[in-house]
Amino acid sequence: MPQEVNDQDIVSIKEWIAKENYLPRDLDDIMLRKFLHSCYGSLERTKKCIEKFCTTRALLSELYTSRDPTSSKMASSFSITNVTTYKAEDNEILIHQLNDPLLEKFSFYDVLKSFTIQADYWLRDYDFFPSGHIIVLDIKDYTLKIIPKVNIMYFRDFLIFLLEAMPVRVKQVHVVNCPSYYDKLYALVKSALPSEICDIIKFHSNVESLQQRIGKKFLPAEYGGEAQSMKEQNQEWITKILKDRKMFLNDNLWKADLKRKPKSNSIENSMSGSFKTLSID
Repeated sequence: MPQEVNDQDIVSIKEWIAKENYLPRDLDDIMLRKFLHSCYGSLERTKKCIEKFCTTRALLSELYTSRDPTSSKMASSFSITNVTTYKAEDNEILIHQLNDPLLEKFSFYDVLKSFTIQADYWLRDYDFFPSGHIIVLDIKDYTLKIIPKVNIMYFRDFLIFLLEAMPVRVKQVHVVNCPSYYDKLYALVKSALPSEICDIIKFHSNVESLQQRIGKKFLPAEYGGEAQSMKEQNQEWITKILKDRKMFLNDNLWKADLKRKPKSNSIENSMSGSFKTLSID
């Protein structure tokens, strides 16, 4: 149980949500604890984080509607991505890997949508409260051919949403299997990233470099580690997601009702420049 969070904190957040009729009522106690934990127990920052989480989900209709995990589009996206997590002592490693060398199946919005499905599964079903999150992005198949397939501005907005509104404590960011031209890809999104994140991003041309920063016993088999393979764990996730299909058919899951949202209560203004405090080694 996160030491910064107590039962009264949960009650306080529930009372606040009850007064804001545009916020959803389907955030359970585990979700609220995750938000409080990610914000180090600060009620004010937690409110802002929850508000942006729920509001942005309503705005990103391309990603948070029509999310049937059994559809052919989602099946295709699941087949070319691996999304996995691993405990590393008090921390949690989050890995995303694109596995489509020729980019034949890659569809920008479908890949992001499949990620939102897996992220929602993780949010609801994983009750681990880590000291920090270690993000690993595997870009082995990010060639220059991917650029015309990506909506860069939309991707920037989505990254900001993940960093500012998801209940995570970003401690380290590692980009692995970087091609020689990775700086050109990074330049496309760097200007949109908080300076705190830019300062902690580490680039690795190979897995051996990654192993020097993260112990092998915490890394998956694909990275020469001792933990469960990404392919195996990812398939376990998909199996559970398919069994819980009804959850993802709900287009209003954890969304704010923007029609009820007071115009004077602008989440864009309240969150501008307020990236959550990082815990950096």
